[in-house]
This record gives sequence, C-alpha cells and structure tokens, in this order.
Amino acid sequence: MGELVGAVLTRPAIDLERAAGILRDGWEIEGALRLLPSERDRNFAVAVDGMDRFVLKVSNAGDDPAVLAFQHEALERLRAAGVPCQAVVPTPDGRSLIHADQPSDEALSVRLVTWLPGQPLATIDPADRPDELLRDVGRVMGRTARAFDGWDHPAAHRPFHWEAERSLEVIAAHAAAVADPVRRAHLAGWQQRLRPLQAVLPTLRHGVIHNDANDHNVLVGEDGRSVSGLLDLGDAVWSVVVNELAVAAAYAALDALDPIHVVEQVRAGFEAELPLAEAERAVVVELVALRLATSVALSAHQSRLDPGDAYLTVSEAPAWALLERLAAVEPVR
Repeated sequence: MGELVGAVLTRPAIDLERAAGILRDGWEIEGALRLLPSERDRNFAVAVDGMDRFVLKVSNAGDDPAVLAFQHEALERLRAAGVPCQAVVPTPDGRSLIHADQPSDEALSVRLVTWLPGQPLATIDPADRPDELLRDVGRVMGRTARAFDGWDHPAAHRPFHWEAERSLEVIAAHAAAVADPVRRAHLAGWQQRLRPLQAVLPTLRHGVIHNDANDHNVLVGEDGRSVSGLLDLGDAVWSVVVNELAVAAAYAALDALDPIHVVEQVRAGFEAELPLAEAERAVVVELVALRLATSVALSAHQSRLDPGDAYLTVSEAPAWALLERLAAVEPVR
C-alpha cells in the first residue's frame, strides 16, 4: 500500500506566491489564487477580474507523466461525448503540461484547466435534492462509462488503492487505524459480508472509469435539477464498470433519509445511458458498501498521516452512518 502513503505525504509543498509565479511564467495569466481541497495534488482556483476562470493543478510528486497524459485523453473523450467536464488550457506555445523546479529540487508537473460553474452536490441538503437531480447524476456517470466504452490506455492499469478489486485488501491493511472498537467490529462484519465480491468482480464487465464521482466532484446547475460539471480525473482507472454507478450512488446517498431510494434513482439514470447486466445490477448495493468501507478505513489511516487536513476525513462520519443503515439490507445471492 505504499502508493497510498505517497499520495498523502508527497503532495507538493507549494505556496500561493509560487503557484501564481508558475501561472504567470507558464501561461502569461495574472490571477488571484486560493487553495482548493485535494487528496493527492495541490489545486488552486484562479480568479481573473474577480471571476473564477481556471484551476491550476500541481501534481503529486509521485505521479507518472503517463498517468497525466491518460487523464488528458480521458477528458477529451468525455467532452466529445457531451459530459460536462474541464478542458485543458495549453500554454501560449502549445504545451498541456509544464515542469517547474522548486528550491527543494522537487520537480513539479503543472497543468491548467477551465473552471466549471455550479455548486458541489455536497453543499445541497439531501432533503432538497429532487429525484430528477439524482437521476441526472446517474445519467452523467452512465454517459461517462459509455464514452470510455471500448477505449483503453496503459496508464489505466496502474495499481491504485481506490480500485474496486483491491478494496478488500486495502480495507484489511488499514482497518487497524480505526480507533473506535465498535466501529472496528462493524467494519469487520462488512469485510466478511463483502468477501464474496472477490470471486464475482473479475467476471463482470471492465473498462476505464472516472471512479470518483463523490459529492464534491459533482457540480449542480442553477436549476438545482441537473449536473453542470464533473471534476477530477485523478482517480480514473481500469476497473469494474458498474462501480462507476456505485461510487456516485454511495456519495449521493450520504445523510439521505432513504438511501436505497437514492441509490435506485442514480441507478435508473445510469441505466438510461448504459444498461446493466443482471449480474451487475445484483451487486450495486454491495459495491456501494465496498466504497464506503474503503473510505472509512482510508480516512482513519490518512488522518494519522496528516491530522490537520479536514478534507481527508470529510465523508467519514456520514459514511459510517450509511454503512450501519445498509447492514439491514439483505445482499442479493
């Protein structure tokens, strides 16, 4: 699990002044920067003339340049398919990625992408989310999976701690970081229940997936009923296609009064774009729980590595609550 430790501890050490200098030197843009939350990178919102226009992304020092190229190709495919996602902004001399040196001799990989309008789904009370919005979350993720259908890239096959088929291994490796004995026992129960997925997941449809439609990466339009943006290809990976739906449904269901209803609405939207096989449909709730169990285990571990970063544990409490409620749902056999 060394790549997880690297993701948190090797985030670039860069301040606003240095980031603004890279933006100015590389893109000839003057702007006001502010730091955005991120697990792996350092991201800065860039306001020009008082309006948010761009995001400057300073990549994790351990990221392979091939992975960044994979993310750029993925963005192009999504935009061509009508998925509302960011566009890469080239430098005046046509580069999509520049390298900048640090006084520490750490080489930084820096990109600029467009800003997307909308408010994060996480900022909208679950009670105020209409079914139409939940179905649109599913539609956007179904369209995303369809846009990636038949496409592959070598960098998509990297070992990655958020990939579904590694999740039980990741949970086992980090469960001891859960300090509360009641929660640790509850997580152990989920590990036992989810173990059959080890045999099932390899038999399901696979492909490139976005893999991180969490409630901070899904933006909602002014109408409150449609998705205006899908952010962050940093977790894109080759995986089980139905997990694209499960990840989105897991975060959309956090703090919901009727989480199963939320999951069903997201699923209906997804299937309007990309119908599921019966075997895929049968594991949706279990995959939702798998994502949540992975999230709480990693949150406990990451908070030890960087206890001052609240973003690393932003979903922890509602994820535990949802796992407790899903425990009452009988798995499909």
